[in-house]
Amino acid sequence: MDINAVEGWSTYLPATNLSQSEVVIALIDTGIDYNHPDLKNKVWLNPGEATGIDSNGNGIDDGCEDNIDGDNNGYLNDCHGASTIVPRTNPDGSLNADAGDPLDNAAGHGTNMAGVIIAEGNNASATYHGGIVGVAGLEPNIKIATCQSAKFEADVFPLIPGTSVPAAREQAIRECLWYFYNLKQSGINIAVINASGGMSKHINLYGLMYPLVADAYQLNTPEMYLLADLIEAADIPIVSASGNNSWSIDQVIDERAYFPASFDNKNIIAVAASNNQGNLWSGSSYGRWSVDLLAPGENILSTAPTYPIFSAESADFVVTHGSSQATAYVSGTIAILKANQSTQGLDAFSIKRLLMSSGKKLTDGLSKTVSGALVRMADSNGKGALTCNNQLFTRRQAPKANSMIALPGETVDIEVQSFNCADASGVPHITVTVSPSGDTFELYDDGLGDDLTSGDGIYSGSWVVPYGEFEYILSTGYDSVIESDDQLVITAAIVEDNTGNTDRTGKWWPSIYRSGFYGSNYRYATVNDPEKLFVWSPTVNQAGHYTAYARWPQGPNFATNATYRVHHQDETDLSEIVTEVQVDQTQDGNQWMALGTYWFDAGTHAIQITNINADGTVVADAIQLVPVP
Repeated sequence: MDINAVEGWSTYLPATNLSQSEVVIALIDTGIDYNHPDLKNKVWLNPGEATGIDSNGNGIDDGCEDNIDGDNNGYLNDCHGASTIVPRTNPDGSLNADAGDPLDNAAGHGTNMAGVIIAEGNNASATYHGGIVGVAGLEPNIKIATCQSAKFEADVFPLIPGTSVPAAREQAIRECLWYFYNLKQSGINIAVINASGGMSKHINLYGLMYPLVADAYQLNTPEMYLLADLIEAADIPIVSASGNNSWSIDQVIDERAYFPASFDNKNIIAVAASNNQGNLWSGSSYGRWSVDLLAPGENILSTAPTYPIFSAESADFVVTHGSSQATAYVSGTIAILKANQSTQGLDAFSIKRLLMSSGKKLTDGLSKTVSGALVRMADSNGKGALTCNNQLFTRRQAPKANSMIALPGETVDIEVQSFNCADASGVPHITVTVSPSGDTFELYDDGLGDDLTSGDGIYSGSWVVPYGEFEYILSTGYDSVIESDDQLVITAAIVEDNTGNTDRTGKWWPSIYRSGFYGSNYRYATVNDPEKLFVWSPTVNQAGHYTAYARWPQGPNFATNATYRVHHQDETDLSEIVTEVQVDQTQDGNQWMALGTYWFDAGTHAIQITNINADGTVVADAIQLVPVP
């Protein structure tokens, strides 16, 4: 399963001004072995430092070894990039030469990424057998610059001291982003930033442990949020790995969100890894709402640092796996787009739209990425980034769930992305249908009201949850990824199952024997003494009248006199009131049954069920509170 690079190269047409404005890929990583034979001719040479003269014939431009900060950016001789893992200045205030030298270290990750992105093709000679070809390796006017931010660190996991892993501190990555931002502002054609690295609050170590990551390596800081906005305003795409934790980075569990992929800026393209069979690679993180697309990430042959950076037996080339490699494929593709005659003028969000709408659908990606697609450089039937024609992409992007709880009176904000290749689809509006009422409302891309930006392909609107129903289904129309209608299920109530926010005394057995239960199972207690009590603890955010409902599956041996106890308040003095309600659980199963309407103050409350005096098995399934207008 590949990205159709060969077809892409045959379609690619260099932009007419490319020789005057070479495309530069910015790599934030462990550095690059810029002496590697497959990379040395592809590494960027800083025009602010280079003189074009090699007076001593050692193969190094005089401006790269003259101990002068030629471009006055605070990095000495930064001919190929910079390093932020060392201080920029020495103790005496002079510039540190190491800060201007991003030569890869023992981690070797950056050299590996560089090979996927831009390893030179057609470079075999009498002294070199030739190696691999990177995605952008055949275009001589595409170069790669690097900022070295990562190395082996032994303090990443505070609870596992001494464990050494490749990692980058937040400050180092932040300084790299500033470095490339300033290059862009100075006129260097920074086409894309490759951010294969990243971090979440916890890491999945082989499914055996999930250690906490030290604060110094966390990237979701206020400074990084502001810098992400600045890079977006500078119109630089950032391609970010989803991570190798084998879990969703959608922020249901904040500790699993992976940054910078989890930033929601329009210029950030989050990438998961696919395997050779076209499925999600087993180690890749993913996210229906957070990860944009897939690229190859299993058994990837690429460059490794040469000897003596790596040992002789490990040097030159290596086969690796990961979402980092997938990210590199996407960065190389973007570089080709920025060098191609018909696509070089695309802005960052247009590139993102193009990649999402032009890829090859993978079944395993439909529910695990936004686009459900593998990036393709070129393809048939109008697909492929370089050959995209009339490829419509339409999918809801907010709320970031297919089901949610929203009480009557609350406002639900809705966004649908609608693209046609690199452009917004241009449809006048998107109609949302509400069931069971049959009402409709419209989403617009006009920059007015709920919509932030006109013409960007993001259609926005809002809906206020009405009173009267337990559940509503909102359909935004055709979802081009799953090729069926989108459905958002909104429960207009506070619902508690028998799992979370509950407590119990005595034995309440879990079961799925009787059908019609809510959630994953129900629990039951026999009639034997002593008392067995099951407690739900719903939280009410706004004081008011609520109707309490309970449900249970159908069962002929259930109690005809099961007793619920509803703890509520007096509306006047807020004193505690406990109301007992008996129900016949042999009847009215598989549906919500009202226990009465009560006043609840804001806070956490208790609804109980007991087996005392019951004439059969008592069932604890689920309860809900529905606001009353």
